[in-house]
Amino acid sequence: MERVAVESNTLRSIGYDPERRLLEVEFSSGRIYSYEGVPPEMHDWLMRSKGKGGYFNRMIRDRYPMRDVTPAPPLPSLEHALRRSLDEPAPE
Repeated sequence: MERVAVESNTLRSIGYDPERRLLEVEFSSGRIYSYEGVPPEMHDWLMRSKGKGGYFNRMIRDRYPMRDVTPAPPLPSLEHALRRSLDEPAPE
């Protein structure tokens, strides 16, 4: 889902799929959560709100089923792991 950057101390970006009524929120921490069953009007009000973090906390958080959809960090490459192992001191 494509998200739009927003001005907020708490929220970094917001995406919405009206067909699935799915709201995706990226927090300033970098965590991304998906909220199910969010009506289009709720998304509209969130996007128009000057205090997006406050609106989110009052009207969305803990009111809709939520899932953490933050992507897992990439695994280090084999080359990186080998170089790192060469930099470590040898056991005595």
